[in-house]
Amino acid sequence: MTRRLSIFSGVLGAALAILVIAVAISTKSGNDAARPRRAATRDVTRILRGIPQNGLVLGNPRAPVLLVEFADLQCPYCREFAATSWPDIVQRYVRTGKVRMELRLTDVLGKDSAKANTAVMAAERQNKMWDASMRFYDVQGEENSGYVTPRFLRGVLSGVRGIDLAQALKDERSPTIRDDLAAVHSLMSRYAVTSTPTIMIGTDTNDLELLSAGVPSADKLAQAINQQLLKTI
Repeated sequence: MTRRLSIFSGVLGAALAILVIAVAISTKSGNDAARPRRAATRDVTRILRGIPQNGLVLGNPRAPVLLVEFADLQCPYCREFAATSWPDIVQRYVRTGKVRMELRLTDVLGKDSAKANTAVMAAERQNKMWDASMRFYDVQGEENSGYVTPRFLRGVLSGVRGIDLAQALKDERSPTIRDDLAAVHSLMSRYAVTSTPTIMIGTDTNDLELLSAGVPSADKLAQAINQQLLKTI
C-alpha cells in the first residue's frame, strides 16, 4: 500500500510539474504575441549605412517627398513601427533619394519621455539622431517606471556607433535642445497631433497631411508615397 501511494504521489507530482510548465509557456507565448517586436541596433546600423543624416533629417535633403514621424521614445507602438514598416520604407524610398524623413520627438507619455528626448536630441547634434532613437527602442522599459536615469541614458548613447559620448552628455544641457523640443509641441498643435506614432506626408513642414495615426503597414506608406511622388512630377 505504501509503495502504491509513493508511486501515485510521484506520478501526480510529475503531472503537476508538466502542467505548471505548460501554463508558463502559454503565458509567455501570449505575452510575446501582444508585445511589439523590438528593433535591433545591429540591424539599424545596416539599414542606415550610407544614408545621410542631417540633424532631424534622414535621407537626401532634396528628396521630393517628406515624411514626418511624431514619436514618443517610450511608446511601444513607435518601437513597433521602427521594427516593422520603417526599415522597408528606408530601403525602398529613403535610400533611393525619393523620400526624406524627419523625426519629431514628443513627451506625451510623461517625464521619462522628456528625459529620453533630451539625450537623443544630443545625438542629433552629431547627426546620430536616428541611430540613438533606435538604440533607445532596443532597451525600452516600462512606461514611466523611472528607468530613464542618467546612467541608463549614458548606456543608450554609448551604444551609438561613432558618437562622441562626452560631447553628447554635455549637449544634453543645451538650451537649444530645449527650444527645439518645444517647437515640436507647436507643430503638433498646428496639425492637431495627439498620439504617437503619427506619420504625416508632404513636401515640407508647411503642407503636411495626415498619413496615419498608429502603426501603418509598409504597403500603406508606399501607396501614399507613390501618390505624393506623382504630384511632384
